[in-house]
Amino acid sequence: MIEKILKQLSGTNIMFYVLFALFLIFVWKNPDISLMLFVAMVFASSLSPLVDKLSKKMNRTASTAIVVFGLIALLALIIIPILVLCAYQIGLFAVEFPKYISNIDKVIHSYPILHKLGLVNLNLYGMFSSAANYSSDLINTVLEFASKLSSLSLYFFITVIFIFFLIADKDYIKAATLKLFPSNMKEKAEGIIDIIGQRIGGYVIAQSCAIASVGIVMTLGLWIFGIPYSFLLGLITAVLDILPVVGPAIALVICLIATYESGVWALVIVTLVFAAAQFIENNFVRPYAFGKLLNLHPMLIFVFLFIATKYFGLVGTLFAPAIAATLCVLVEELYIKNLK
Repeated sequence: MIEKILKQLSGTNIMFYVLFALFLIFVWKNPDISLMLFVAMVFASSLSPLVDKLSKKMNRTASTAIVVFGLIALLALIIIPILVLCAYQIGLFAVEFPKYISNIDKVIHSYPILHKLGLVNLNLYGMFSSAANYSSDLINTVLEFASKLSSLSLYFFITVIFIFFLIADKDYIKAATLKLFPSNMKEKAEGIIDIIGQRIGGYVIAQSCAIASVGIVMTLGLWIFGIPYSFLLGLITAVLDILPVVGPAIALVICLIATYESGVWALVIVTLVFAAAQFIENNFVRPYAFGKLLNLHPMLIFVFLFIATKYFGLVGTLFAPAIAATLCVLVEELYIKNLK
């Protein structure tokens, strides 16, 4: 036993452990930079298989540029028409939303049974303030977002650069990384790197499928039944669906408030369509997409969701499944398999 430990304490191994400790300290002290690199790695792993196929027909740098910038252009072509389509509904919704809140607040205060349930204490009208204050807050929010847009654009630009080089120089980066490992660990490390790349590479595809399924079902369902703001509510539901549990709950509340003026029948339809969208996603899309591509149990995803949200904020929430997949691979390959 002692002889085995002494073999592990060679000069090369000690240097590796020191570098690994420094790496962990860097991650702990610089969560924003670490998360940005991780996000870049997730997208790079997702796009790399497509680049590998194109690289058989052309230069890898050219194929990487086509895939990365082609994807950005494709997303712009999809997102911009959706926003344009929703622009009119967004304007109407912003104007009418305070009135809906006010009307709901009056209804709550007019029924004694709601007093007994304690709903009167919600004071929705006070929460959302008056229409004037709401509009003022909305304008201030937009201005604040605009002021931060330059820094967000910088982060986006840097992340795209990282994605580009992680894909274009994948083999070089992998070889350089393996050089840091002692010779007796290189083979194991190479296998772990490949498995992590495969697992987290499926995250973007899985998440995109889940979001798209909710947005399409919600939009089409509301549009077919003639519910107002169908495109906007479908978009809101899809975006908020990124946040597990909390996101869908907030989306449902917004949808119900937006259709309150259309009557009870509209509220029933919205609830049923929303339930159908969630049923399809949770019973068909998510189990297949996340289970097949990430091979993770839902309980693990929720545990890492809370941890990632606490330490990395909103971006950590979005990429919690990918973080979970990475750490699970490390535990499985470095510890569990050694117990067998």
